[in-house]
Amino acid sequence: MAYTVRNLKDTDFETVVLVLITGTNATALEVVDASGLAGASTNPRLAIVSCNWSVSSTTEIEFHATSNTTALTLNGNGNFNIGSQQLPPITNNAGSGISGDIHMENDGACVGYVIMKLRKVSGYNNIT
Repeated sequence: MAYTVRNLKDTDFETVVLVLITGTNATALEVVDASGLAGASTNPRLAIVSCNWSVSSTTEIEFHATSNTTALTLNGNGNFNIGSQQLPPITNNAGSGISGDIHMENDGACVGYVIMKLRKVSGYNNIT
């Protein structure tokens, strides 16, 4: 596996994960199991609130479904919605076969990290 995932925070409303990338992964692999997070109930969904990364080759963050939907395409160093940026979160718009999970994929040799802050949008019994 080209990814090592560490859950930094898992509260009622959000979770933060660190993904360390150590090689090539030509197919999308799960990095966040939405149903394995605290309070998961039926059909859990997450939104990407912010993201910080440093990767040596193109890496995609995808919402898992029958056909995965790309949420963000990362390359080099960067961030989304960090600091004074006030953009809306990226919601899960995957279609048929949606699972709520988040996958990552890189087709070339890659090393680096990705930190994602995720909001629990629905399907969790502790967000009401």
